[in-house]
This record gives sequence, C-alpha cells and structure tokens, in this order.
Amino acid sequence: MRLGEVAIFILDVETTGIDPKKSHVCEIAIARWLPPNYVGPAERVVWSSLVRPPVGIPPAATAIHGITDADVVNAPPLTEALTTFRDLVPAGSLVVAHNIAFDGAFIDLRDRYQACTLRLAQRLWPHAPSHKNAELARWLGIETEGERLHRAAPDVAVTGGIFHAILRRMLERDGSAPSLEQLCRLSSPEEPVEFLPFGKHRGEPLSAVPTDYLVYARDTWRDAEPGLRAAILAELARRA
Repeated sequence: MRLGEVAIFILDVETTGIDPKKSHVCEIAIARWLPPNYVGPAERVVWSSLVRPPVGIPPAATAIHGITDADVVNAPPLTEALTTFRDLVPAGSLVVAHNIAFDGAFIDLRDRYQACTLRLAQRLWPHAPSHKNAELARWLGIETEGERLHRAAPDVAVTGGIFHAILRRMLERDGSAPSLEQLCRLSSPEEPVEFLPFGKHRGEPLSAVPTDYLVYARDTWRDAEPGLRAAILAELARRA
C-alpha cells in the first residue's frame, strides 16, 4: 500500500519512568504528518495534553522532561486522553514514533499500522554518532527550533523531521518510495538486522564482527530483540 493512502500520525509520550510495567504517562502528543510544503485536502492535526498519572512523578523523571506533580494536578487521566487519541487517530492509520515499542507499551496501537524511526534509522545510518532522537536530528541537520526537547510536542516535531529524512533516504537508496508494508516490516523487532545496533562493534555489519564477539552476544544478550538474536544466530551458523 502506498503511504499516500493512509493517514500518518507522529506520537510521543512522556512518562514517570522508563519501565513500562511500573511507569505511567504524564504527557502525550500527536501530529498528523504531511510532507513539507504540503498543499492538499488533508488537514493538519496537532494535539498534546498533560496527563495526570496515578502516582507522583519522581524527581529523576522531572529532571528529564521538566513535568512536575503541580503541572499535572488538573490534567485529565490517561483514560480520558486516550479517548481523544482514538478520536484523532482512527483505526487503519500509520502511527510513527521514535522507539515505538516504548510508546506502544503505554498507548494501545492495535488496529493501527506502526513504524519506528529508531529502528529505521539504525538500518539506514548504522554509523550515526547516536540514534537518540535529538542527537540524530542534529546529525541529520533537522531544525529543533530551540524548543525544549523531552517534552511530547517538541519531540513529535523532531520525530516528524527524522521520518521525512528516512523517506528521502529510502527513495534515494531504492529508487522508489517505500511502501507502508516495507516501513512496518523494517520497524518490526522480528525483522533480522544487518548491523549491530549497540555494543563494542556498534554500526558494523554482522558479517564483519569477530566470531568470538558474536558468541559473546549470543550467550549474554538473551533479552535482545528477536530480529537481532536471529541475525546473530544465522551469522554464526553461516560460519560454522
């Protein structure tokens, strides 16, 4: 399916911590992604809301995004914010986030396609100095407009810029625009990788990584995503 046939929304959440099993949303933002200088029938949709979590916001989390308990005391609970999210982002839309596995652990994305700018960037630019949202944006030359990042709305804008750069790069590389199915497949944690996304040999193709390091990764990275683990096992099997 062509990307022009689906509505595309960028998503970002800010939370009380990094463990989805123990943490809660304290801010959510979405924006309908449209190509730069777009002129057409689709309307731009931009929405963000603070969210009142059922627990206090730890100082460590506030130090990252700046959101305090006082900021969210009158904010809606997550159930109310999710009602707005579902109204604005209909089933069948493509939702894009930077590390969508994290955002998707808090926001129910069933019945919506999913693309991850983090995984796509790791595939396209394995040697980038960093694949963190803001640092990757700066490396790609994307304007952050001086806004405070690690807030949902500014992060959505940055992720939208990264997504546009990804589409350009895939068009240049493949000679054609990526399809919806291709973006979703390459964003999946199940899809085997070609380059190591982290570790001592970060950014190197698996075919060039020493065997002893691949054995180390096989034996110690037991919580690695399925696509990474499958690629390591396949490369070791190829060398056997």
